[in-house]
Amino acid sequence: MIPDITQQQINNDDIILDRITAMRLQEDDTSSSTIQIKNYFTAEVNEACRKAMIDWCFTVVDAFDLSRESVAISMSILDRYLSSNNGKSCDVLQSKQRFQLAAITCFYIAVKIYEPVQLGIAMLLKLCRGYYKQNDIVCMEQDILAALDYRVYISTTTPMEYVRHYLDLLSEWDDVKDIILENAMSHSDNATLDIYFSTCRVSSVGIACLAGALEDESIVLTELEKQVIWSQLSRKLGYDIASNEIRTVEKRLLSKMTDDCCEPRRISQASLPRTSMNMASEQSSSPVSVMQMAR
Repeated sequence: MIPDITQQQINNDDIILDRITAMRLQEDDTSSSTIQIKNYFTAEVNEACRKAMIDWCFTVVDAFDLSRESVAISMSILDRYLSSNNGKSCDVLQSKQRFQLAAITCFYIAVKIYEPVQLGIAMLLKLCRGYYKQNDIVCMEQDILAALDYRVYISTTTPMEYVRHYLDLLSEWDDVKDIILENAMSHSDNATLDIYFSTCRVSSVGIACLAGALEDESIVLTELEKQVIWSQLSRKLGYDIASNEIRTVEKRLLSKMTDDCCEPRRISQASLPRTSMNMASEQSSSPVSVMQMAR
């Protein structure tokens, strides 16, 4: 039975809705910016190259108990950089090695922005097994930031940020919130793997991730309860969460899940103390150095 709505709940909803409005205004700012993310792949740098770097980033964040959302942020920065035609971005698309360096540097930037634990250059170079030098990372970072006019903040809102806010508007369903978030994260991971979703509104991808999470087998909700959830969310948000755009994004994302293309995810340890990057950097490197360093 759904409890009566209290004044406190109404006040909380107003705060959450203000945050969602601010994030959507930022989306509009992104849409009106001069850099529009596009399919930038070339004969040398293709979708497989991008997926390989995402898999590498997922391995690193899982090994060091960082957030997978850092990978989503890093790919948003990378996709905007390589779509910009600014700086040396065109040259990067003509070399797998330069593309790899750009992806690693974007990951480095994302971790500095998003994570409470810093990933230093010394550790990053160890994870790259010494293939790159410190100056390579520094020069690439400078080129990326200049190409984006230092507007990196545009990439910091993730689909999961929207999912969390959507669920905060549905406090009556807190008993299933954790499993919904876990399921939605899997869908968000798959969205990160496909450049198509980088071209979509992040709020639309967030709705699609929530929709996918509610349809997962681990969710013990009846169809009526799911309808109630969508009805409540639609009423509170005040905009069409079943638009053609959102339906298109949702359909593609659900089809991606059937491909089982995402690496297995470890259970999040976010509530526990983070692994110390400095302590880990004292351990030896090897072909499986990422996992060994985390132990």
